[in-house]
Amino acid sequence: MVAFVPEGVPSIDLVAGQWDGPRDHWDAAFTPGNDRFSGHLPALVDAPADLARTYYLAAWQAVRGDAGPRAAALLEPVRTRARLLAALTGDAGDFRAVEAYLVLTGDLDLLAEKAGAAPVLDHLRALATAPPEPGTVAVDAARVGRSRAFAALLRRVGEPDEAAVVELAAADRARGVLGRYTGGGHWGADETPDDFAAVAREMPEFLDLRQRTELVEFARRHLGDEPSGPIAYALCRLGRPDRAAVLLAGAARPGADELEAVLAGLFGIRADFAGWAAGTRRRALPGLGRLDNVPC
Repeated sequence: MVAFVPEGVPSIDLVAGQWDGPRDHWDAAFTPGNDRFSGHLPALVDAPADLARTYYLAAWQAVRGDAGPRAAALLEPVRTRARLLAALTGDAGDFRAVEAYLVLTGDLDLLAEKAGAAPVLDHLRALATAPPEPGTVAVDAARVGRSRAFAALLRRVGEPDEAAVVELAAADRARGVLGRYTGGGHWGADETPDDFAAVAREMPEFLDLRQRTELVEFARRHLGDEPSGPIAYALCRLGRPDRAAVLLAGAARPGADELEAVLAGLFGIRADFAGWAAGTRRRALPGLGRLDNVPC
């Protein structure tokens, strides 16, 4: 049993109601080597009060079981591994969830394990490179992101020739997405509310400075009523963590998406295959505090 509150972690009484979930698990969730979870979450220290509120309220949801890919891999890597294998066996795999687990744990042995009739690597290949049906901008941007991520994984495991083929196909698809851009953050008659976040999240490297600027302004003018987590992470990917921090600090009901945005967007906890070659996986932004006890 953990007998102390890690530095920076507020009392459970500040984040949960009296009967609101496993209160006795709270301190353990931020403590390395605890006896409740197979991992732990970082503690956010010296952050502005509103941002700390968002982070810890969202972390409480993760403790209760509502965790995004990064938080799940950090807090419960053993349980997450088993869940991912079961999902792939049932043809319900989530590429990004597997990616986050592999990058944050370094468990490359998972790639060779069978999930149903095929190894995990083959499942990822199918998820990333299956011939696409025409989709919305958001759907096609997500396909670009998965393909480029899978190419980075192939290079990691020593398959540069296949990686080059996948990268070329992803670049062609990205050009197709950008061909639908009509300016001012808009994507034509068939645009959806998800287009902004998907393009910014999955393929920011293909955007020029004008497009990035227009998308940031589009978010400010038109997306104020959308959930804060996906928009904030997208803003970080567009190079505007300052705006993302303001959005996250004002989150009305922080949850899994907000926690992912803080971890990945503001503090750079990399959980993507390309990030393996990016050096450090975390950064500090002035005035936003720091993450302690990052388990990766």
